[in-house]
Amino acid sequence: MPERSDEELILPAKWSARVIDWFYWYVRRLLAKKFFAVRMERSSVAVAQQLNVGAQPVMIVMNHCAWWDAIVFVFLRGAFCASRRVIAPMDRAQLKQFAIFRRLGVFGIDPENPRSLPAMVQYVQSEMRGDSRPVIMLTPQGRFSDARLPIVVRPGAAVLASKIADIRVVSVAVEYGFWIDARPEIFLRVRDVPNPSEPSTAGWQRVIVASMQSNSHELAASVATRDEKLFECMMGGTKSKINPVYDLWLRITGRRGSIDLSMRTPQVDRASRERAP
Repeated sequence: MPERSDEELILPAKWSARVIDWFYWYVRRLLAKKFFAVRMERSSVAVAQQLNVGAQPVMIVMNHCAWWDAIVFVFLRGAFCASRRVIAPMDRAQLKQFAIFRRLGVFGIDPENPRSLPAMVQYVQSEMRGDSRPVIMLTPQGRFSDARLPIVVRPGAAVLASKIADIRVVSVAVEYGFWIDARPEIFLRVRDVPNPSEPSTAGWQRVIVASMQSNSHELAASVATRDEKLFECMMGGTKSKINPVYDLWLRITGRRGSIDLSMRTPQVDRASRERAP
């Protein structure tokens, strides 16, 4: 079987600003239904709010731990950099299954084909000739990986960063967990990746891995505290639901369905930790 050309290695996006605006509306409704809250580590909010500022291109690298990661990307773009056009790679076979993502700026590649990397770089560069300030969204681990495991990434993000002048690279750590509600919560932490001393592929690879690892570790530590004061609630977080009928009965009788942790003072928590083996 003859090898496919570089053009055939890429399933191009079919960007539509109207579709992604509608999809952002849908994503917010979906997240509100499926998750109790979307929380962002408090000091990350100022970093995220700068994603829409400036004329330079932005690349977001995020750890890849769940199916919901693509939905989180759509939420981040709509909430913080809605004027930027998305450029994002996805497994070609998966993209054929979820074809609507092509309208969101997602293009397809074969991650197991070594010729896909130069083809991806060429595709992104060609897309940037029509828009010099996109947001490039990547999960450079390339496959699902538990948020607590060491970060191992493919070189695609580093190669792109080394080829695009004046790029700003941002690390987003994401984790999904349960706190006080029957539904899970999404936790986010955002940090700028420092420019490497040597802007080569190897230099970018080192700083991207180190930044993603540090970001994921710090987010996990914050989530483990279960201290909502460390986070700003971006969505939800105000009502805890059990069942519509039972929730109504609780309101009628002057009670609530959420777990009350107000008695858990810091002194009690410290004592608990000291007693722990």
